[in-house]
Amino acid sequence: MLAIYKKELRSYLFGMMGCVIAVVMLAIAGFFIVNVNVNSASAHFEYSTYFLVDYFVLVITIPFITMRSIAEERRSKTEQLLFSLPVPMYKIVLAKYFASLTVVAAPLAVCAVYPLILKLFDTAGVMSLAAAYNALLMVALLAAAMTAIGVFASSLVENQIIAALITVAIFLLLYFMSSIAAAFPTSATASMVTLVAASAVLGGIVLAATKNSTAACIATGVPAALCIALFIYDRTLFAGLVPDILYSIDFFALCSSSTIYGVFDLRAVVYYVTVAALFVFVTVQMMQRRRYN
Repeated sequence: MLAIYKKELRSYLFGMMGCVIAVVMLAIAGFFIVNVNVNSASAHFEYSTYFLVDYFVLVITIPFITMRSIAEERRSKTEQLLFSLPVPMYKIVLAKYFASLTVVAAPLAVCAVYPLILKLFDTAGVMSLAAAYNALLMVALLAAAMTAIGVFASSLVENQIIAALITVAIFLLLYFMSSIAAAFPTSATASMVTLVAASAVLGGIVLAATKNSTAACIATGVPAALCIALFIYDRTLFAGLVPDILYSIDFFALCSSSTIYGVFDLRAVVYYVTVAALFVFVTVQMMQRRRYN
């Protein structure tokens, strides 16, 4: 696993993509720090990290890091070489994931020095290092979840550009989740139909990942049957349910609110770790299926 991780990390650095992305992220972070903290004489470093999330920085940079992780192996026909290694598939996927995450996290690690520098000039003593590092932690967890999504998208196709576009499309869908929730009908029927459709999508994902039709039928049928039964029992339970769900799982809002207010949010930690683990697991299943087909 360590050998694969080192190989992936070297490919990012020698291919210049990792270095270019790191420079871009640091340049943007430096721009916000200078304008938000230095020029405006603000002691709130967390405001600067908020702009990293709010201004599409991660949405734009992470897809270019993750797009080659698995898609390049398929394009160059070296995926079979990976499959022949006497290494469990989860270790191969984790090595690629952690290599991509290292490239994403490196600029954030450099940013961790900035609060200490700003603290030296905080003569009023109002700057909170706890709030600053809490904001960096939340951005790092968000980036970890986004990297897992990007690696998953890279496992779907052979073309790196298509993998990047898929990743950006997923990120934009997640970014505008609150807008989608606001525009979504609040009727009980619309929510019930959407949840049943979501069950069908879940079944499709399970089928694609495992090639097990029984598991796919269960993943589709059980949630769909439960939704229909509850709808028949009391349709008022579904009134505005989908918008409420979308608001509660708003991918970027959890990080933004925790960052801007400097509050440690355990829900965000659990959410982002769960998303990262889920997409790494699905990627492993996709790779495992191709390994034995």
